[in-house]
Amino acid sequence: MKFRIGLEGFSFDSAHYTLSSEGNQQLHGHTYKVSVEVEGIIDEKSGFVIDFEILKKIIAEVIREWDHKLIVPIEDYNQIFIKGPFKLEIKTIPHKYPTVEYIGLEITKTIYEKLEEKFKITVKIYEGENNYAIIEYP
Repeated sequence: MKFRIGLEGFSFDSAHYTLSSEGNQQLHGHTYKVSVEVEGIIDEKSGFVIDFEILKKIIAEVIREWDHKLIVPIEDYNQIFIKGPFKLEIKTIPHKYPTVEYIGLEITKTIYEKLEEKFKITVKIYEGENNYAIIEYP
């Protein structure tokens, strides 16, 4: 029998641009809200699919990698020149567009890998209040 357990309440703020969308080609930012579900069987030794505290720590680590970053396609990285009296951290993704779909996919894949590829992972990621993507991996 399979079970799904989940955690909600994670968020991060980042900027990006989406050249494939006429109204979103300029640099702009969002608050992203993330919830994660893990599907698996109960471990008879612990009584858990996975301990919530372990899962919470892993998700928080992954989300920190995205927080307060400029998210750009890796192919655009060498074309980005922003200078000023501020700190700038760039997060690259291996996709042509840094859309909520691809951002969510990368988060989902990273959680899957950190959980040693033992569970099916579902991530629901909101870009702002009303727009979201749901990613199931693998």
